[in-house]
Amino acid sequence: MRLKEIKAAVLKKGWAGRTLSRQATAERLCPLITAHMALNHSYNSAASHHQSPEVRSGIARLQRTARTDVGKLMEVVFSCGAVPPNGTDMEPERFLLPDEGMLKSLQDRERAFQASLREEQALNHQIRTEAVISHLLTSSSDRLDHLRSSIREEASTR
Repeated sequence: MRLKEIKAAVLKKGWAGRTLSRQATAERLCPLITAHMALNHSYNSAASHHQSPEVRSGIARLQRTARTDVGKLMEVVFSCGAVPPNGTDMEPERFLLPDEGMLKSLQDRERAFQASLREEQALNHQIRTEAVISHLLTSSSDRLDHLRSSIREEASTR
């Protein structure tokens, strides 16, 4: 059990002690926002180009939540007094996925993003930031579950 978990169990609330400063929080979350936007572009590519209508509709459904999740991260950065990246410099064409192994590639990208979230979760963020990161991990797990089942389904039809 980590120290943070022990404090939460003993104190019956978030945790005690020092948390990351607002500036440090913004500096740590901005790269996550950029990574999430890049991941969303990859999902949009799959939603547009995958051959299965079921996969496309499932991805489109999950993307509604993913776009909201980016907004939640941006709100935290704004509340820290910083300006988050807005993604206007990102070219969607850079995130196109190969036709062969599209879902596997997307799964690898999602796992890398989830690893970044887990790294952040290990830090002593403020309670609101911690809640947003926890929510993003849940959303990421939902996307991975969808990808796993889609990959299995795709393999069984071959």
